[in-house]
Amino acid sequence: MFNLYRIKSLRAHLGRKPLEQLVHSLVMSHLDYCCTLLYGLPDCSLARLQRVQNFAARLILNRRKFDSATQSLKELHWLPIKFRILFRLLCLAFKCVNGTAPRYLCEYFIYSTTGYSLRSGPTFTVPRTRTRRHGDRAFSVAGPREWNKLPLNIKACTSLITFKGKLKTHIFALAYQ
Repeated sequence: MFNLYRIKSLRAHLGRKPLEQLVHSLVMSHLDYCCTLLYGLPDCSLARLQRVQNFAARLILNRRKFDSATQSLKELHWLPIKFRILFRLLCLAFKCVNGTAPRYLCEYFIYSTTGYSLRSGPTFTVPRTRTRRHGDRAFSVAGPREWNKLPLNIKACTSLITFKGKLKTHIFALAYQ
């Protein structure tokens, strides 16, 4: 938050593009760092991070404190924190499915063996956990579960760039419906 206040004092001397780059490099990079660990946390725990993102969006667009943060995020084409975490988790899952992630992560994705041909394509086995609060947040559970929920046209992507583009469009529609 401190960086945002320092950037706010520079806003009069910068254009929108340099301001946006500054916010991305000093603020958004901190929000994205290890954000997959935050998957499954309740909204009240993510509220502080969401406030920081809202402040950053208002700062870039030169909006007042009580203007709609959702409109600012939409205009900048930013995902809210909860969906940003989901986006990062699914990008890591894509790398695991395609074998570009570290081997110890790829081992969590085991194809489920059913005798049926499913329209949703091949699915992965989601392991059972003892504790719902902590166990369901583990990558070994959350990765395959969220991957199985994706539409087939997104799962069928072969390159990471195409996957990210389709995934962001899909999650953006989910976030702002």
